[in-house]
Amino acid sequence: MIINDSRSMKLFLEDVLKQFDDCEITHSYSDGNIALNYIKFQKPDVIILDLEMPVMDGLTFLETLSVSERIPTIIVSKYAKNDSDMIHDAMNLGALDSLEPPQNNTAEEFEKFNNLLHHKIVKASLVSKRFSLIKH
Repeated sequence: MIINDSRSMKLFLEDVLKQFDDCEITHSYSDGNIALNYIKFQKPDVIILDLEMPVMDGLTFLETLSVSERIPTIIVSKYAKNDSDMIHDAMNLGALDSLEPPQNNTAEEFEKFNNLLHHKIVKASLVSKRFSLIKH
């Protein structure tokens, strides 16, 4: 699941994820409230979450999830740079990892981002309730 209010970033992330044979986008939302309603009925294995959104920011989204609803979450945000306080707060609220979007429009930057994101998604899926070997 992708939660990001920026249409261009959401489309970029969708394009990146479609390249991964072992990943499927279940839903893509620009509003954390709508995503929370979806999560009540069907749990995605991994969430790709933005921190800065107008209706419900990423930190509030993470706070609102109950412990039983926790889903492995990767923050994709400019705040991932230099391990910011917002990233520390997100990790304290249950996010597993973070990644800064590509800063340059070079093939090398995109390839690096794609490889890192894929690695982080695979790693996060290992702790997903659906795939975890540990009974929840």
